[in-house]
Amino acid sequence: MGSETLFSADDRRSSDRDGRRGPIARLVAWLTTTSRPQPPAIVHLLVRHSQTKRRTLILSNASTMLMVGITAGSTEAIWAYVWLLIEVAFCCARYAALVRLERTEAEGRDGSFAPIVLLGLGWAFSFAIGCGLCVLSGNLMLTLLSAMVVAGLAGGISSRNAGTPRLAIAKILLLGTPFTAAMLASPHQAFSTVALLMPVFAIAISLILMENYEVLCHLFLSEQENRWLANADPLTGLPNRIMQCKAFDEQLRKAALAIDGSQRRFSVFCLDLDGFKAANDRYGHAAGDAILVAVAHRLRDAIRSDDLVFRVGGDEFVILLPGLDTDQAAPIAERILAMISHPFDVAERQPLRIGVSIGIAGYPRDGRTTDELLRSADMAMYEAKRRGKGVFVICRPGLTAPNLAPDLDTDLVTAEPLPALTAGPMHLNL
Repeated sequence: MGSETLFSADDRRSSDRDGRRGPIARLVAWLTTTSRPQPPAIVHLLVRHSQTKRRTLILSNASTMLMVGITAGSTEAIWAYVWLLIEVAFCCARYAALVRLERTEAEGRDGSFAPIVLLGLGWAFSFAIGCGLCVLSGNLMLTLLSAMVVAGLAGGISSRNAGTPRLAIAKILLLGTPFTAAMLASPHQAFSTVALLMPVFAIAISLILMENYEVLCHLFLSEQENRWLANADPLTGLPNRIMQCKAFDEQLRKAALAIDGSQRRFSVFCLDLDGFKAANDRYGHAAGDAILVAVAHRLRDAIRSDDLVFRVGGDEFVILLPGLDTDQAAPIAERILAMISHPFDVAERQPLRIGVSIGIAGYPRDGRTTDELLRSADMAMYEAKRRGKGVFVICRPGLTAPNLAPDLDTDLVTAEPLPALTAGPMHLNL
């Protein structure tokens, strides 16, 4: 359940993007995925792991530039100097594309891997042509040097691009095919034997590549699953208190960085189920768990796509509503009250009815920190319980936490509607 919940939003966004992709974007997407579908978040991690190693790129560029420089210096041929210029252009362009991607992601925006992928393919083909010309030149030293560099690059590609096996195999084929053809046409007949071994070498390195991909993919999936277990409620699949703190901190950061000079507003709901304890005690924990799962689904359906709902305790939930002040958030609270008031079907028993009390606080009026906002919304929620439950209360200045002894959540849940719920939602501004 955890993985499906974690990746469902990413899957929907990825599907929406797929319909708008052009042919080049679809090609890049195909090269950076495999025949076995993986969640978009995992695909992104695998591509990023394979394509954003700056140090490896610098070392690779240095080694290829050295080989091309030796070729140009030793032959003084026009084609060698042209190859040198092309190699310099590819090295600069690939490095610039990587830096641009890193800056884009550092700004919190989604970067495109397409330039890096396409430049890598173009470089592999151009370098292979140059190595083929070295072989056809008849210079034994350049032939051996190019063979050594091509073999080293093939191994490096299989290692560096383990997260994107299709792209790695495409690079190896682009690198090895022209070189193999040149070896077959070489004036040195002995090189034909070496050329015949190249496909065997390519197959072997591709098998190793796929094994590395399996290991890397399993590692990222396990890491993502562990992150989900740490940040989500295993019963309902909702983010937990840890993720709530991160989300609040993010909203507060955005409010502090508002460039238009105005306060960036958002609202907070604290929710506590009415009558849940009685249902849990009377029908058992299995029924209680089923109710909580159903409540989580109803809360997701009641809020907007940009809103966030968290389970922070047994029957306690928190909802974060970006961009809305408390009055604008009131219709959503009414919708939640109406949806939760519908009967719950639990196993073979009669439909059960519970309610919910909601406290609403707004930034910056009711607090400027996470603790202040949650405290204000919590006080409003307890006031809603004191006023009869099944209502929502908007926090107002001067509201203090009421005395809740004895416990107000001891109503016995029945198959009949609770009185507070049949009268419809109440809106209390205190």
